Amino acid sequence: MDKNSFLIYLDYQEQFELLTDEEAGKLIKAIIKYEKTGEITNLEGMAKMAFSFIKQQLDRDDEKWKEEKQKRSNAGKKGMANRWKDNTDDNSAITDDNKNNSVKSVISRNNKYN
Repeated sequence: MDKNSFLIYLDYQEQFELLTDEEAGKLIKAIIKYEKTGEITNLEGMAKMAFSFIKQQLDRDDEKWKEEKQKRSNAGKKGMANRWKDNTDDNSAITDDNKNNSVKSVISRNNKYN
């Protein structure tokens, strides 16, 4: 996964309060493992039930993040197309070579003293 953080809601306190400290520790480790790898840890009893509720919210948050990331990507592509005067919707101005199109390289190319 490409994320390095996730949300823990204060609403989860209710589920955590129903667990022993040992169960709560296993639950938080299971949550972190799920967010990092997508793997579901084998939990038992109340910790398993709490994880099922929390997992649903984690999945909703992940879906919202992916949608937001896609919107930002599309906006960036549109901005690059406008920047390079390509007003078509096919984003043909966007290439892997655009990484080198920085202000510094433009100034360097136009500098008569180089």
